[in-house]
Amino acid sequence: MLQSISMENALEILGQFASTVGSEEIPVVDAFERILSENIEAGFPLPPFQRSPLDGYALRAVDTAGADADSPVELTVVQTVFAGCVPTHPLCAGEAAAVTTGAPLPEGSDCVIKFESVRRDGDSITVCSRLRPGQNVVPQGEDVAHGETVLEKGVNITPAVVGLLVSLGLEKVVVYKKPRVGIISIGDELLEVGNPLAPGKIYNSNLYALAIQVREAGGIPILQETVPDDVVTIASAISRALSQNDLVITTGGASVGSKDLVREGIGRSGADILFWKVGMKPGTPAVCGQKGGKLMIGLSGNPSAAMITFLMLVRPIIRSMAGKATGSLPEVSAVMAQPFGKSSSQRRLLRAVVNWEKGAYRGVPAGIQSPGALKSMTTCNALIDIPAGHGPLQVGDEVRALLLPPPYCLQG
Repeated sequence: MLQSISMENALEILGQFASTVGSEEIPVVDAFERILSENIEAGFPLPPFQRSPLDGYALRAVDTAGADADSPVELTVVQTVFAGCVPTHPLCAGEAAAVTTGAPLPEGSDCVIKFESVRRDGDSITVCSRLRPGQNVVPQGEDVAHGETVLEKGVNITPAVVGLLVSLGLEKVVVYKKPRVGIISIGDELLEVGNPLAPGKIYNSNLYALAIQVREAGGIPILQETVPDDVVTIASAISRALSQNDLVITTGGASVGSKDLVREGIGRSGADILFWKVGMKPGTPAVCGQKGGKLMIGLSGNPSAAMITFLMLVRPIIRSMAGKATGSLPEVSAVMAQPFGKSSSQRRLLRAVVNWEKGAYRGVPAGIQSPGALKSMTTCNALIDIPAGHGPLQVGDEVRALLLPPPYCLQG
């Protein structure tokens, strides 16, 4: 078992067990923010036919040779083609077809002139300008060619991707499965929401906050039972959760107190302990084990510590298991606009508000930094990564800021 390792080392170890958990076919309408697990090739071109981008007249460019205000050309309108209809016959010399936006062009036509650019009298139109082949025409396959690989495995399905899939006639699509993530809360002090608050008890907020974090990361949260501070019960709960899920998270019981029994519980469940303690504050007592290739990650019972450790260690793993791109948080260089008076003997992740002001990102601490204080997690939009051994932060100090995903922040 490794002990007191860096975040980077912990992620490297966890990454060895972050394989995707299979694929499934689902309706396109349900595929938003899922990840394609196969390439998509176009079975036909888009658009599938040559069409008009505007309301006007389809004609042959050669029939307008030499046309100008002094020498207009008269053409005979022989048919009208609406969007969704099919031309009745090809155009011959001296003929035109009225077309609406999106209508397929009759065979023989190679350009379109706007309605307002001609004079019409009965079945005749007068054209006073020369047109060139291809003018005002959307060619077949302009957007997508037949057989083209339009989307590659690993693409995140956005609204535009959904639109493209349906444009190609696809009702269903094959995506990576979302990993099932079992969440276990541990502690004699925990009280389920809906019950009256009792002396010495606290509501089990971590269970629900972690469930939302799992969902944001791309997993399916499976809320397991809340268990007391009893090593046999903890081991049994971990073993059961590992058999039913792709990954298991616990919260509480991970530190060094007499009732911090998760590490022992992992061992009793038959899992191998990979590491204990990570060089980060908050979240130092994180512990990880594996059994049969499945990870079990124990987080602090302190609410902010659990959420921050999840962001740094667990979120990237869930995203990888779901087929998503890296879960690393985007980072920017920021300048402290307010001081932070504490020294950091170990690497500290400071909850902060970082905004773009006067040509630079500027950061301020986001309230109480205690690992048990949760309100500051609702107001921060970044974590300032302070190296171990760093002294207090002064106004003007340049810092590395990790930006939180939008669902985490009240502020943009």
